[in-house]
Amino acid sequence: MRTYFTVLLLAMGVSFLMTPIAARLAFWLGAVDRPEARKIHREPIPRLGGLAVLAGFCVPWVALYLIDNRVARIFQEQQALVLTLVGCGCLMFVVGMLDDVAGLSAARKLVLQVGIAAGMYAGGIRITEVTNPFGEAWALGWMAGPVTVLWIVGLTNATNLLDGMDGLVAGVAAVLALSLAMINIIGGNTVVALLTFALAGATLGFLPYNFSPARIFLGDSGSLLVGLLMAGIGTLSFFKAATATLVLVPLLLFALPLFDTTQVVIGRMRRGRHPFTADDTHVHHRLLRFGLSQKEAAIFFYAVTVFLGVAAIVLSWRFTRGSFAALGILGAVLAAVLLAWSWQLRQRRNPDRPPGTEATP
Repeated sequence: MRTYFTVLLLAMGVSFLMTPIAARLAFWLGAVDRPEARKIHREPIPRLGGLAVLAGFCVPWVALYLIDNRVARIFQEQQALVLTLVGCGCLMFVVGMLDDVAGLSAARKLVLQVGIAAGMYAGGIRITEVTNPFGEAWALGWMAGPVTVLWIVGLTNATNLLDGMDGLVAGVAAVLALSLAMINIIGGNTVVALLTFALAGATLGFLPYNFSPARIFLGDSGSLLVGLLMAGIGTLSFFKAATATLVLVPLLLFALPLFDTTQVVIGRMRRGRHPFTADDTHVHHRLLRFGLSQKEAAIFFYAVTVFLGVAAIVLSWRFTRGSFAALGILGAVLAAVLLAWSWQLRQRRNPDRPPGTEATP
């Protein structure tokens, strides 16, 4: 456990120290997010936070070559997977940085993302089978490649689309990473647990600068990087042959970004708009219109993500009817508390507002 916490704290410290440097570099490169109608902020803000997150994620691996204990030796034996994830993460960071600085078309970004995801598959980060609760696991065979690429590209873009509010993606990613850490510690997956602690530390170190009011944004360089890392680590956590789990568990853990992206894309297509056209129909936009502040909306998301993380941990450990029942009751209680809290905040700020009307964020 000391090695795990060393990785967590080292990643957190590096990310925290690198964030001001990333902000200055963003202004120099012109990677600045300027205010516009659909955006929440009202002044230019640097958007190269991915540099700090990448540094925080990568630096701890150097330390594991300098110490000699059981965890470090296991890491060194399985370093190929880590190097694959780090290398592909660096490539995705470059794609996002190019978009932050110069702008890339959606089609070009998608092609590059598919290429990076294929590289991860070639490097051994792949979905080969999914556990069948009623019998033997389903082997994907030739479908392993397309399914892996679809999962990685889908979750990467879902995370990117979720990044529309101060502190949202960084905080949610930290909670998801810590949940994955618990799942992998319980399952004895040492290297994957190290990866999750590195990601959690990198996002937690960045969060103080990104929480409302944000002084720097992740930008595409950060949100695409974080999404790719979560997709890769999730693949190693849930879909390796030795630890394959029910597909419900990863879908539950990553339900927040996947749900937000799905409802936004479907809504845009129903209105006859391009699915990748920016708008203000994300869940966080709806919470802001309901009357929550950015800080309160972020806390709302964190609470939901904590519940999803706990549910994923419980179901990956013990998949029984009793577990489902307990989580169902806990989810109902949490939903009631969050709805009551949100309504109370709304009424306190707008006591004369008729039900069904919306506040302008």
